[in-house]
Amino acid sequence: MTRDATLSQLVQGYLDTLDWEDDADTSPQERDELNEARRVVKIITDDVVASRETLTDGKLAAIEKLVVQMPDAIASFLDSRYTRDLIAAVPGYVRRTMELSRLESSRLPSKITNGYLREAVRTYIFGLPQASVALCRAALEQALKESLKLQGVPTFLRFNSLLEKAEKQKIIDCQIRQMAREIADAANDVLHEKPTDIKQASEVLLKLRGVLQHLYSD
Repeated sequence: MTRDATLSQLVQGYLDTLDWEDDADTSPQERDELNEARRVVKIITDDVVASRETLTDGKLAAIEKLVVQMPDAIASFLDSRYTRDLIAAVPGYVRRTMELSRLESSRLPSKITNGYLREAVRTYIFGLPQASVALCRAALEQALKESLKLQGVPTFLRFNSLLEKAEKQKIIDCQIRQMAREIADAANDVLHEKPTDIKQASEVLLKLRGVLQHLYSD
């Protein structure tokens, strides 16, 4: 039995067909000109994206004049780039989603806690390990505060103090405390010059899910 193509595969096939049609029935000279045009467009979009996402030097600052002079064309180039990048990334999104099990508990977290958890999961699925690990800590901290009835209270408590209070009140045990500490340590590493990768982000997320299931189960 032949497996039906996924929607992302069909869209990718359509994009490949568009590229093939652009190259078909063209002379070698025209094909060279087309490839050069693609190269220039890639340089432009790479610089526009990089200059928005990171600090850059001024070597390609002239490209910014094109952004002002040809906003519709630049927007079209970016639309094509992001669409192609997104379609190519979909299989990874699907795989990482399918690797996660259903997360259930007898009680539901607050909207604040669930909001941090949702973003921690989404950034993991989208392949952003640094963001995911940092958000895992944020979700964990909110869950601890909520369990201690400290969420929204204008009192600063260090993370270790939250763990100590939670253990004293028997909200967590020593094993859960250790898992929580490992999540926090991983986030501290990310925030202090020790970038992580998607595999480590997966491990941190799994620990967070385990801690949350403990906190929100009767």
